[in-house]
Amino acid sequence: MVITRRDQNERLLAYLISLAAILITLFPIVWLLGIALKSQRDAFAIPPKLVFEPIADHFLFLLDKPGFVEAFQNSVYVTALGVAIAIVIAIVAAYGIHRFKFRGKKLFGVWLLLAYMLPEFLYIIPMYALYQRIGLYDTQIGLAFVYQVHSLPFAVWLIRSFFREVPGELDDASRIDGCNHFGSLRHVYIPMAAPGIAATAILTAIWIWNELTIALSLTFGEAQTITVAVASFRGYTSINWGAMAAASIVAIVPMLMFAVFAQKYIVKGLTLGSLKG
Repeated sequence: MVITRRDQNERLLAYLISLAAILITLFPIVWLLGIALKSQRDAFAIPPKLVFEPIADHFLFLLDKPGFVEAFQNSVYVTALGVAIAIVIAIVAAYGIHRFKFRGKKLFGVWLLLAYMLPEFLYIIPMYALYQRIGLYDTQIGLAFVYQVHSLPFAVWLIRSFFREVPGELDDASRIDGCNHFGSLRHVYIPMAAPGIAATAILTAIWIWNELTIALSLTFGEAQTITVAVASFRGYTSINWGAMAAASIVAIVPMLMFAVFAQKYIVKGLTLGSLKG
């Protein structure tokens, strides 16, 4: 294969654009880390101090701040519970939508998409009033449930698209072998669409972990998440920039590591069926 000069230029341009995208993405995180490791004086020095003696005071401050460690634990619990609820229900719902014919099937699919696109402020006030009545306000379980308004339609829509890539012949063969619908779902659809299900779970976990608006409105102290804890460093008269930067790094690192570890599953899941003829 002969590589022309035009191909080389296009490849070089692609590399340069990719490099620029990486630098633009990493710059805020690197700058945030710099603020977290600098003293208040060095953090806002003009011109910026690129060479400085790093300190760990802001990270140590987080350990002594009441409620911060608990907020981190709340985020872990709410994310795990929210993802588990969404994926279990979404798998069954996606199979039912894909496998069965019923009146209004297309409208149901459109409704899922519209439900996912709803802005949070439309249902936060009604959910606040309801949660106050039934005792789910400021609870981890209540927060995990309300996150289903967004995460469940997203999960159903995505897993349904993965189930469409499963050959219908395998489903028919499982039914001939004596499997009922749940047996077919368990032995055919879930194994075949496992990468896609994993990708859906990962994307759902990232959204729940990073969500702020709902958590800020439906929690007060007991169930506050890490994003609310980060926002709490902003006071009425001042902002503790060093502590806020350190808290932001603590909030970013788990999902960053999780995304790097799960990258192959995301790529494999989102490209499921793309090579199918």
